[in-house]
Amino acid sequence: MEAVSVIIPAHNAARTIARTLASLASEKAVIGEVLLVEDSSSDDTAAVAVEAALRLGLPLRVIKSSCRDAGGSRNLALEQARFPWIYMIDADDLHLEGGLRMLLATATKAQPGADMAV
Repeated sequence: MEAVSVIIPAHNAARTIARTLASLASEKAVIGEVLLVEDSSSDDTAAVAVEAALRLGLPLRVIKSSCRDAGGSRNLALEQARFPWIYMIDADDLHLEGGLRMLLATATKAQPGADMAV
């Protein structure tokens, strides 16, 4: 199965980011990288995320930005993503366990060679 780049735009998300990352932990087998775009936060979003990712065994990469919007942050991460499949989640959302594996399996089996699955 192929790997996924998970993109998380974050601004002042220190209170929620650990929970969001924890909700992704069950998908470690298909997550190639987690790109956290830390967008001009005044709290310790990046530090909390790094600590949580280490504890959970998630491959986190923090990208510092000053986009000042989630769309710009997502675009920045898309430019740096290393894997062909992209999954976007906000820093205050929770991921449905098993959902990423199911989406990836469906996308790669139903339409081999597809460039995109929505």
